[in-house]
Amino acid sequence: MRKIRKILLAALLPALASLTSAAQTSVRVEEAAERLVEAGFSNVRAAESGEYTVFTVENDYYKIPAEGFARAAEILREAGLDKPVKLIGTNFRVPELTMTFDPASGIWHATKRLDASWETVRRQPLRNSSFGKVDIVVYPQVSLMNLIITQVYQSLWQLSPAVEVSLWPGSKLSFQVQIPVVNDGYGPLESRVHFGLLTLSQRFRDPWGLNIFGKVTLGRFSNKRYGAALEAAYYFPNERFWVDTKVGLLDLCESYGLTLVPNEGLDFRFYGNFAANYYCPMLQTQFTLRAEKFLIGDLGAKFEMIRHFRHCSVGFYAMKGIDKGAHVNGGFRFQVALPPYAQKRHGYVPRLRTSGQMGISYNANNERYYYKEFRTEASDNIMSKNYFNPYYIEGILNR
Repeated sequence: MRKIRKILLAALLPALASLTSAAQTSVRVEEAAERLVEAGFSNVRAAESGEYTVFTVENDYYKIPAEGFARAAEILREAGLDKPVKLIGTNFRVPELTMTFDPASGIWHATKRLDASWETVRRQPLRNSSFGKVDIVVYPQVSLMNLIITQVYQSLWQLSPAVEVSLWPGSKLSFQVQIPVVNDGYGPLESRVHFGLLTLSQRFRDPWGLNIFGKVTLGRFSNKRYGAALEAAYYFPNERFWVDTKVGLLDLCESYGLTLVPNEGLDFRFYGNFAANYYCPMLQTQFTLRAEKFLIGDLGAKFEMIRHFRHCSVGFYAMKGIDKGAHVNGGFRFQVALPPYAQKRHGYVPRLRTSGQMGISYNANNERYYYKEFRTEASDNIMSKNYFNPYYIEGILNR
C-alpha cells in the first residue's frame, strides 16, 4: 500500500503544482486588470491562453494615448506575469493596435494588425465601460493671415467647447459651440457665438483582418457643410506605408449665431481626396501626398510633412490646383497638447477638460477662395490622426 501511495503522490504532485501555478497566474491577471482600472483606464478586459496573457485598455485618464499605453505597460511589467504579454489598445471600444512584450529582450513591438489574442479576450467581461460618459472639451483655436501691408498679421482667436459622448462600440456624439475672443479681419459672423460641429460618428475596422480602418459621420461639419462622410485607411504589411481617403456628400449650412440655416433647395455635392503616406520612424515624421477635390469643386494636389513630438505636432504643407486662378499656396500648422496631461474621471459626472490639441494654422499666400477642406469632428487634426501610429507608440514604450 505504501508503494502505491508513493506512486500516486509522485503522479499527482506535478499536476497539483501545475494547478497551483495556474491559479496563482490567474490571480495575478485579475490583480493586473484591477490595477489598470484603478489607474484610470476604461474598457479593460483580461484573459490568458497557454502561450500568452492578453489585456485590452482604452485611454481615458491620459490625453496622449502613447503615454497611457506606457503607463499600462509599466503596470503589466510589475504584475509578475510569467507569460508573454499582449496589450490591445482600443478607441471607442474598436481595437486599434496590438502591443506585444518580449520578456527575453525587454522590448515592446506594436502593430495595427490583430492576431488570435483579440479572439481570446474580446468576449471577456468589460471593466469600467466608457458607455454614456460625457466630456466637455475646450478647444482653443488660433488662425492667422496676412492680407494687408500695414499690418503683419490678422488673427482669429476662439474658444470652442464641445460636448463629447461615448455611446455604443465605435460611436461618438459631438456638439460644439465656437466663442470668439479676438476677431481681427475674419468677418462679422465670426464675432458672434455660433454653432460649430454637430456630428454622430461610427468607427470600424474590417472583420477580415485586412488592416482597414474607417469612420462614417453624419451631421454638420466644419466650413459650413453638412451631410455624410466616409473616412478610411489601409495599412500595408510594412506599416510605414498606408493609403487613406475621405469622401463626403455635402451641402451648405450657415450658422447665424445659434441658428443653423441649411442651403435653400437641396444641392448636395461630392467631395473627396486620396492620399499616399510614408512614416519615417527615425525622425518621427510623416510625409503625405494627396489628390483632392476641394469644397468649391476645384481640383488639386497637397503635400504635407508633419513632425510628431511627445506633446505637439508641427506640419508644413504646399498646395497647387489645376484651376488657373488657384496659385500655389502653403503654410504651417501646430497642434499642441495643453496641460494637465492626465485627468481622472469621477464616475458618470461630466468631466471638464482642456483639449488634447490646441491648433494654430497659417495661410502663407493669403488664399481665401480655393483649397477649402472640411473636418468631421472637433478632435480631428494632424496630431490626433497619429495617436495610434505603431512606430510612434513603439518609440514611447521603449524609451
